[in-house]
Amino acid sequence: MSDIKNLNFLFSSFRKISRAYSDFLTEGLKDFDLTPNEIVVLSSLESVVTASDIAKDSEVSKALVSRSVASLKDKGLIRVTISEVDKREQKLVLTDSGREISYLIESLNEEFARDAFNSFQDNEKRVLMALLKIMATNVV
Repeated sequence: MSDIKNLNFLFSSFRKISRAYSDFLTEGLKDFDLTPNEIVVLSSLESVVTASDIAKDSEVSKALVSRSVASLKDKGLIRVTISEVDKREQKLVLTDSGREISYLIESLNEEFARDAFNSFQDNEKRVLMALLKIMATNVV
């Protein structure tokens, strides 16, 4: 895959898919006035509970996550508590309104995935995921 034309196609495809996904989520959540980073924070809170973990898992700067957390708190979508073990650590919890939006994000993710993988066989999805994991590991 050293052919520059193939590499350009590969990386432009990644950008196109990423942009389409971001636009799809933004449109689906337009009534909630959320930034892309706020969407990342809300969608992450089902699996992680700290701002640091969200920054690490989503590869977004801690400062950007902190701004998103403050905004989501102001909007009443999350509650923030300070860890008893480490006072520097913020634990984040979805409010009922935040949980409803989180479920909507999950539903939108499933819809986008259905469209994106429409013509894929299950084994092709598994192979793609395995190859992407290898690529991600190689470039880190």
